[in-house]
Amino acid sequence: MIKRICSFVVGLFIMSLGVAFSIVSTLGTTPISSISYSLALITNINIGITTFVFNAALILIQFLILRSRFHRKRLLQLINCILFGYFTDLALYLVSFIPFDGSVLMCVVFLAVSIFLTAFGIFVYMPANIAPLPGEGCVESVAIVTNWRFSTIKIGFDATMVIISLVMCGLWYTNILGAVNVGTIISAFMVGFTLRQINNVYAHFTGHEVNVVNK
Repeated sequence: MIKRICSFVVGLFIMSLGVAFSIVSTLGTTPISSISYSLALITNINIGITTFVFNAALILIQFLILRSRFHRKRLLQLINCILFGYFTDLALYLVSFIPFDGSVLMCVVFLAVSIFLTAFGIFVYMPANIAPLPGEGCVESVAIVTNWRFSTIKIGFDATMVIISLVMCGLWYTNILGAVNVGTIISAFMVGFTLRQINNVYAHFTGHEVNVVNK
């Protein structure tokens, strides 16, 4: 259990570093954050509130997908969001010490680091089987009922978040790209792909894959 908790905490922190690098890159929010940010722009409500509401909605979606297979411990996801928020603040502080000149090259490097850390964080924390963040919880729920690969569903899920954000801002905000930038779109397709490659490399050296789906 201690090993699982350590893996969970370390994985969440690695993911928070990925979010921090994404924010500093100035190329756009992460796909999972784009809807919360869109809601904040449209309603002028604090993003902390819109993030909580959106995460609660994702947990409800998991319940509708899993039904009798929805375990109560999934409700811990809301607590995870608080921990993840703290880690993100800490990660932003740590990343602020890394030189960043705002050049196109540095923006691209920071985005690439963000994508890798986000994927690697998922790879580390999901197998601990404690409680995922609501976004990964939804992806996991679909994987459970369909038996599709987590990484494939992740790509579709992130792309859907980006599309919904574009539609929301296009209909109810002054700028369709209010919450989405090129980095958001790239991340939507590359995080799931990168996660798959990390698992493939791990399987190559160890002889078995890490199962990020917990039934």
